[in-house]
Amino acid sequence: MREYTTMVEITKNVHTIEGITHPDPRGKVFPYLFIEENQDDLTLIDPSFLSQLPILENYLLDAGYDIKNVKRIILTHVHVDHAQAANAVKEKSGAKIYSHWIEANYLAHNPSYNGPPTTQETIDKLKKLGISIEELTKKYGSFEVEPIIVDYPVSDGDMIGSLRVIHTPGHTPGHISLYYKEDGTIFGADSIYKHVFGADGMYVSAPQVSIDPVTALVSAQRLSKIKFNKLLMAHQDSPLLERARETVEKLVSDSIQKIKK
Repeated sequence: MREYTTMVEITKNVHTIEGITHPDPRGKVFPYLFIEENQDDLTLIDPSFLSQLPILENYLLDAGYDIKNVKRIILTHVHVDHAQAANAVKEKSGAKIYSHWIEANYLAHNPSYNGPPTTQETIDKLKKLGISIEELTKKYGSFEVEPIIVDYPVSDGDMIGSLRVIHTPGHTPGHISLYYKEDGTIFGADSIYKHVFGADGMYVSAPQVSIDPVTALVSAQRLSKIKFNKLLMAHQDSPLLERARETVEKLVSDSIQKIKK
């Protein structure tokens, strides 16, 4: 049975891919499609779960593309809900995989990444929400990420097509965000969350899922200094499409004040 997706064009260069679910029913996960000036030159940001690859492929078809138009796969970090489908997308499309050079080692399991949340922590949390392991396995299969070999390890400030790499560690050591200067858009990945996982409002990546929450706050502060007006997050109820920089600046300020109290 064909799994249908909702067409969401943020700008002429950016699509958010709707329809990808998350094991935690209180949240969603959003891969993004970036379209270069050559309309057949696509960048896929965080392809998410392998089990839901058909949703992603159907979105491409509905948008008038084929998976072979994907030339680049950017992995913002190692976590399963962002990276698991990367090898399958590469095999189907021939695309090259990019990530920060620190994260590239964890993606290759050299060394294995042991930061939060571990697979067991995720399973335990979902059990508390009343979700059975059998149900999860049926829908998502494994929660492990097989080794992924990154073709192009990148550093802060590098360009991937038209997107500038911003190293935003804290959630994971090699977590990156991406900046499209031409229309003031930041792809924040898991730097910042908005109205998901039981939280009211926006928040910087939480300690339960971050290797270094203080560094995550510093990374959010760094983002707030960049000239942008759109913030697209991996976990959100909706993107911020106006005055995003001012909103992030206030979030960082409020978060720092909470720490000081």
